[in-house]
Amino acid sequence: ILNGSYDVGFTMDLVCKDVGLFDKLADKYNIPAEISKLMNKIFFLAVVLIFSSCSDGDVKEKVVEKQVNLVSKDSSGLVLAFYHNDSLKLRFEYLKNIDDQLVSSQTSLQNKYQAKTIKYQNYVNKKQKDIEAGLLSQNEMLQVQQKAAQMEQEIIEFQQRETVKLEGEMMRITQEINGKVESFGKIFCELHGIDVLFQYSTGQQINYINPNMDVTTDFINFLNTEQKKLENDL
Repeated sequence: ILNGSYDVGFTMDLVCKDVGLFDKLADKYNIPAEISKLMNKIFFLAVVLIFSSCSDGDVKEKVVEKQVNLVSKDSSGLVLAFYHNDSLKLRFEYLKNIDDQLVSSQTSLQNKYQAKTIKYQNYVNKKQKDIEAGLLSQNEMLQVQQKAAQMEQEIIEFQQRETVKLEGEMMRITQEINGKVESFGKIFCELHGIDVLFQYSTGQQINYINPNMDVTTDFINFLNTEQKKLENDL
């Protein structure tokens, strides 16, 4: 955008996902966001229209495996399907393992922060008792204040540094997972003749989706199987 180009390479499905996440948070905290809800609907329809416009207009017979639910509703023979993103987080083993690792990292960071805080508080409490007992000289009290200030600053810097590092790692992992799901999703669609595969999350501004379009179980099973193959080949 800064150099005058608006081609940022950000796909429409990712726009729908991000706007949907914003709407979900806005609803959770009762924040008025009517424009965002409208944008969510517009982008959702845009995705459908883009895929429709890419069709050659002829009705094409799709070769589809019987175990996958699919619905084709328009005159171009466009095949639509969706999966529940919430189920993906619960049943895609690779994603679950990554989430467990991130939770472990967050817990470890919190424990280290608490340990440093407790050490600082114990030092301050001990020296406060020494001061009250008249055991420290003026110069020694000044040294205590300087050390306490240094310990406090180290805690702040530790929290900021490690939090930024963890957030960066989480963002990197999230991008990698999204790329993996997108790549596997492309293969899944090619195998089953799907033109559009939507990612649906609770809270999105969609009134109704035909349950016959739900390929969640098949898609997650496919993800687990293909990921296992990759891991076995490593």
